[in-house]
This record gives sequence, structure tokens and C-alpha cells, in this order.
Amino acid sequence: MFLGIDGGGTKTKFTLEDNGKYYSTQKNTIHLKQISDEKFYETIEEGVNEVCKQRSINPSDIEFTFAAIPGYGQYPEIVEVIENTFDKILGKDKYAVGNDCVNGWAGSLNAKEGINLVLGTGAISLGVDKNDKKLSASGWGPFLGDEASAYYIGMKILNLFTKMSDGRIEKTLLYDKIKNKYSIKEDFEIITIAANMKRDEIAKLSMLLQDLLDEDDKYAKEILEDVAYEASLAIDSLINQMDFTKPVKVSYSGGVFNLGDILLDKIKEKSKYELDIVSPYTTPDKGSIIMAKKIYSER
Repeated sequence: MFLGIDGGGTKTKFTLEDNGKYYSTQKNTIHLKQISDEKFYETIEEGVNEVCKQRSINPSDIEFTFAAIPGYGQYPEIVEVIENTFDKILGKDKYAVGNDCVNGWAGSLNAKEGINLVLGTGAISLGVDKNDKKLSASGWGPFLGDEASAYYIGMKILNLFTKMSDGRIEKTLLYDKIKNKYSIKEDFEIITIAANMKRDEIAKLSMLLQDLLDEDDKYAKEILEDVAYEASLAIDSLINQMDFTKPVKVSYSGGVFNLGDILLDKIKEKSKYELDIVSPYTTPDKGSIIMAKKIYSER
């Protein structure tokens, strides 16, 4: 039995696999820059116990676990908290931890050569080339980067609302959607509303983009162009530095890709290279299971 944990900026999925049968549960984020150390431990413990209860086993019965933790490898100060948590819940030497781009790559490309682009609450890309060289791009967090992420889109939408409000640009459907969504009477109310929004709440605003594109909103089109450009930069930076079989196989994970072909086609258009964009092999939580089996077999 193998356990895969897919942690993200908004939610965390726990999936236990036993001979092809899956048992899953979902919790809130385990990003240690968004929650306390105590909440991290509590969320991991609850998630593990819930999938074990579904299978009528104890955590000690799990052969090996791979946990994808957002921010892992970027914040050295969180490593001790993570290791102490998993040592207590799963036992030493019975787990491995990686950034959440690792299981995205493993799930999307079945742990084979290529690039996986994650555009969820945050953004990051991971490439593994023909020589097994691994490299990432983007993923600098909401204050320095995360370009093309759901959070990035949400912030763009809020910024455009302010520009429409004071006349710097003309009002479009975007303006009306924000006013209606938050029942705004005076436009300055958006300052307090935005100041009280959590990162995932801003990210959820990105869901408006599809409706705005369907309505042919000119600024929604500009956001799409920008997102595709930033996504292509992350992909191209890896291709520049690595040795891939051509055309380069690229896959993806994260809620922003619910936009579908309109985004994928734009990314291909803006990349300097020939890309073979393929649908994900499986989901990121099962990508964590692939990683758990891979690491366990190589020990």
C-alpha cells in the first residue's frame, strides 16, 4: 500500500493505493506560509487517518508515502516541521517529501522526460530531460512572482476593476461582474474587500476569466495573452538550459488549465520552440503515488 499526498495553495488531497484500488480524502492547504505548524500537523494527521480508516488499516501499514508540499525547497525553515510531522505520523524512513511540482510532473508525464507546468493557486514548472537532469522555473511565490497562476489572474482582475472605476480605462463586463459579486455600492469598498481576502480567495477570482472570454471582453483577452506569455517563458527557460528530445513534450496541472485549448494553443503560439502539449497521464495525487513507488523501488 502506497500513499500519495498532493498539497497545494488551496487544497490537499490524500490518496491511498492498494493493488489498484484507491481511497481518497481532501483537506485544506498545508502551505506552511499560510497556516501554523500546529495546523499543518493536524491536517496531515487527519488526512492520513481518514484514508486509513476507509481501508481499515493503521498508518504503520502504509509501505511508503510521497508528500508533495507547497514551498518545499524554497523555505529551508519549514523542513524541520515537515520531518517532525511525518516522523511521528508515518515513521522515519517510510516517506519522501518534494515540492508540489514534482508530483505534478510525475502524474502528468508518468515520471518520464518532459516538462510539467503547474498553474494553480501558484505557478511553477519542472523539467526532467533525457539525461535525467531536473530543473524548475517560476515558483517564486505571490510576492515575487507566480506569474500566470490563479492568484496572478485574480490580482489582474482586481487591478483592472480599479482602473475602470477611476476612468483610466473604459468599463467592460469585468467591472460589472466584480460589482455584482461583492454587492459593491461605492467602488472604494473594493479596497477593504481585497485587503481582507486570503490568497486562495483572490485565486478563485480567476474563475471569472472563462465567462469574460466567452463574452469577448477585451481585457480578459489581454489577461489570456499575458498568462500564455508568462507560461511560455517558464517552459522556454527550461528548454534553454536542458537537453530534451524534440519536439519537447509538455504537460500541465492546476485549475487555470480549465480554460482548455484556448490557453494551450496560446502557449504553443508564444513559445520559441516546437512543443508537443499532451493531456496529463493522471492526476497530481496519483503522481505522488507514482513517486512513492519509484523512490521505494530505488532504495
